[in-house]
Amino acid sequence: MQKERTIIDFEIIWKKINHSTTEQEERLLSGWLKENPAHQRYMDNAMNYFHEGSIFEDNKTMSENAWKAMNIKERQSATHRTAWIISISAAVIAILMAINYLIPNNELSIAPLAMEKAIQIKAGTNKALLILNDGSVHDLTASKSLVLNEGGAEIKSAGDKLQYTRQKNITKEVKYNTLSVPRGGEFFLQLSDGTKVWMNSESELRYPVQFNGKERRVELSGEAFFEVARNEKVPFFVESGEQTVKVLGTEFNISSYKEDQSIYTTLVKGSVEVSLKSMPEIKQILAPNEQSSVNKLETQILKHIVDPYNYVAWKDGRFVFDDQTLGAIMKKLSKWYNVEVVFASDEQRDFRFTGDLQRYADFGEVLKKIGKTNEVKFIIEKNKITIR
Repeated sequence: MQKERTIIDFEIIWKKINHSTTEQEERLLSGWLKENPAHQRYMDNAMNYFHEGSIFEDNKTMSENAWKAMNIKERQSATHRTAWIISISAAVIAILMAINYLIPNNELSIAPLAMEKAIQIKAGTNKALLILNDGSVHDLTASKSLVLNEGGAEIKSAGDKLQYTRQKNITKEVKYNTLSVPRGGEFFLQLSDGTKVWMNSESELRYPVQFNGKERRVELSGEAFFEVARNEKVPFFVESGEQTVKVLGTEFNISSYKEDQSIYTTLVKGSVEVSLKSMPEIKQILAPNEQSSVNKLETQILKHIVDPYNYVAWKDGRFVFDDQTLGAIMKKLSKWYNVEVVFASDEQRDFRFTGDLQRYADFGEVLKKIGKTNEVKFIIEKNKITIR
């Protein structure tokens, strides 16, 4: 996995521009700037933007003026649009992207949350259902422990993880279990071969209790991060919707929700082969920092370079959004917080944000960070969130 990142709030950049940072903030800012050349570019663009006469009194005014600048940009004629984008977009986008780099548990002032009701909505927890080969169901929660023997494996759960241990008495009959994680849940699974699986909300994995034969094969619906135990003689396969991923031993993430148009496979370590289930001759080999996408309506596999952290941080307790639409962001958050999200118009759905948020924070705190742009208003009624 990648090393832990420095996470920063735009307010520190704003204070640096106005020469009012504390020693602690200076140290945090210095580390953030050294971490990635893109961070220094953000800082330079932001400083240039302010030094050219756009110095605002507070974060609210700063956000409003940045959005106004973008709105003005959209209204330019086709003749002048290119020149206008070149002159201001770098600074404005830098501000909007940097404004959501957040400091966990920070003591800096935060703009008031644009919500009419401050109702607490807690983050998801460890919870899942274990469905055995005979159809019996076991509820896995933090308050329950489970010890079973089935199909040549010992099965144990203490409420936060499910572990299979291969026993000596190998059975010829292959028995399958299914681990189902509901909305508002997550769960850790260790298979009998030692492979580790982190399962995200609203996901399901079907797998053999004990792997026999010349391959290891599981079926995924939803999202999971795999750390596959290496065995060159017995390859590991993950079937998810229209694709099959073949590995020997590696770390990767698959997002394959039924309602999504595409299936995404993101490689962190090692290599994987992604192929179409119906046409296995169509395939792509992924290297670290590459992601494949399989459109369910097409017969091709695309791949491109990505920052894997943006796609796997969920398993380490973070939500990372890199220039994503509010619609896509709220779709992910709704699964974890088990809420219904309604947009008053498509305009709010298309707003774009960049941010690094705590996955286990109260939902109100997450909305507070997004609400700092003052472009959207959240109305909470029980577990329904209306955005306008």
